[in-house]
Amino acid sequence: MTDKQIDTSTGANSTLPPVTLPADFKGQVKFAVPTDEDMNALATLRSASEPWKARGEAQGESLEALTKLRPFISVAKLGGAVVGYVTIERDGPVPGAAYMRNIVVKQELRQKGMGAVVLEQGLTLARDMNRKTLALRVDPANSPAVSFYRKAGFTTVATVVSKKSGKLRLLMSREL
Repeated sequence: MTDKQIDTSTGANSTLPPVTLPADFKGQVKFAVPTDEDMNALATLRSASEPWKARGEAQGESLEALTKLRPFISVAKLGGAVVGYVTIERDGPVPGAAYMRNIVVKQELRQKGMGAVVLEQGLTLARDMNRKTLALRVDPANSPAVSFYRKAGFTTVATVVSKKSGKLRLLMSREL
């Protein structure tokens, strides 16, 4: 649930076209529920992204995982190209808070404001669910993501152990 690192080198699984940002891109990013075609693009994005890439998750496995999350996914597109996504669930580890499971932005669009645009969509979705708080978990070793969330107003509320990996994660939240 962090801004994932995406390998943008050309490879067999790299089918997403490169995207450059116009100066006024923030108003041009459109969000929608994923289409079947989007799901394949999201699977490509996810499987080339950490931590899934390091785990060796193939595109098919990514597609299977994302299919389970499909009702919670909001796809970010710029000029019709997928540039990222966010998953927001109504309930999560913090009672009464919406839960951001993932936020993924194409690597070449990071530190240019795209993550903030996608995160704002997540905050909007959580508000639309009548939640007052948004929670997330992040690897404390992922200092760029931790810094990104802190800059966006999230605070650490606990350190937890991931049931999946057994690794420590920061549980962070932000009032909406």
